[in-house]
Amino acid sequence: MFLYDIVILGAGPGGYVAAIRAAQLGAKVCIIEKEFVGGTCLNWGCIPTKAMYRSATLFAEMRKAETFGLSCKEPSAHLDRIVARNNQIVKDLREGVEQLFRRHRINLISGMGSVKQPGEVEVLSGGRTKETVRGRNLIIATGSEPMALGLLPWDGERVFSTRSILQLETIPKSLFIVGGGVSGCEFALVFGALGSEIYIAKRSTDPIKALDRDLTRELVRAFKKRRFRLHLGDPPVAAVHTGRGVEVTLQSGTKVETEMVLVTVGRVPVSSGLGFPEIGLHLEQGFIQVNGHCQTNVPTVYAIGDVTGKHLLAHYASHQGLVAVEHALGNKTAVVAEHAVPAAIFTSPEIATVGLTSQECEQRGTAYREGAFPFRALGKAQAIGEIEGFVKVIAARENDRIIGMHIIGPDATTLLAECTLAVNRGVTLHELSRTIHAHPTLAEAVWEAAEDATGRSIHKLPLGL
Repeated sequence: MFLYDIVILGAGPGGYVAAIRAAQLGAKVCIIEKEFVGGTCLNWGCIPTKAMYRSATLFAEMRKAETFGLSCKEPSAHLDRIVARNNQIVKDLREGVEQLFRRHRINLISGMGSVKQPGEVEVLSGGRTKETVRGRNLIIATGSEPMALGLLPWDGERVFSTRSILQLETIPKSLFIVGGGVSGCEFALVFGALGSEIYIAKRSTDPIKALDRDLTRELVRAFKKRRFRLHLGDPPVAAVHTGRGVEVTLQSGTKVETEMVLVTVGRVPVSSGLGFPEIGLHLEQGFIQVNGHCQTNVPTVYAIGDVTGKHLLAHYASHQGLVAVEHALGNKTAVVAEHAVPAAIFTSPEIATVGLTSQECEQRGTAYREGAFPFRALGKAQAIGEIEGFVKVIAARENDRIIGMHIIGPDATTLLAECTLAVNRGVTLHELSRTIHAHPTLAEAVWEAAEDATGRSIHKLPLGL
């Protein structure tokens, strides 16, 4: 006998959004979580890191106050206070999610869940008591966790993961970031702005994979301007602890000693030991395979978020959660919008990207035209003293429909929403360029980039960026 319409395993941004939408649609819902609601994003990812990002960028602004005609002598940063603020923000937001569960009459069970049958989950609580939960449909939203690196095991004192470093209360004099990627580059910005000497080493020659090549060039230029020591394409091969920190030896033979090391070499799915293969789920390297409706090969079992291995992004997990719930409850047309998945990266300058890159168009044989516009040509960018970067738009040559938009610069992550809508709806260059963008705003760069794709940008010099 099924007690619930939908049982959800994992209360991260995919699971909890799915639970609320299911309840809104009249379903009886149970959600199971082993730690805290909100998952990695709310507790150890998106939210605390962006709170740190704000503290770091504000500190950087304070240090250049003189350029705005202001006096702000000798500002200082206190990481223990920053962390305390982060923790309070996380606590308040977590309590807000729990309140939403109560309002929507969603049953939250705390404990470790494992799947026994497609419609049955066994939950082991902290008191070692077992409870069996049954539902007509199961949504797996167990997420992912940081990948370990054998030569640099985490110890929480000198070597940190992206989770443990959030509780660090002293600013390291020097920080070696192994792996780079989105998380590594964001932490580089945070600790670099707070005063740490930053080193980054990774196997790839790009600091963040899959970015449009023009954004990659601009990001590397920005990192060098901030005096980050980049060892791209030169991964670590050995490491030893010293009296002053950790000495890392790179593939090239270069040795670098820093006070602390952050290991951010990727994430792995949380799927082992939870009963997934036993019920016949199709997994590849631990990731659950799903179709466009987030349905697994077992019809009443769905999977969403990082455990599917598609896009390890909180908002993508939430979107998948909405699709999975609607499909499970009868809307068989609900499908994930794979062509317009935005990514927001909080480096300095910020990065925002959606749709195809130039290199992807070339790999697919898609004929395209592109336009770009630099922020330094905008009055608003000059007024706020943020002139790095540009907006780039890519359109299919056959019909001028926008298929990719990429931004590096001030407030890029805020400007991303308009770009995602344009890609999602297949807006044309003409339609975007005929949309009035208020002046003076940073969004004018979006309009100018669209105009530039047809050679009609008003404020761009003919020589380009």
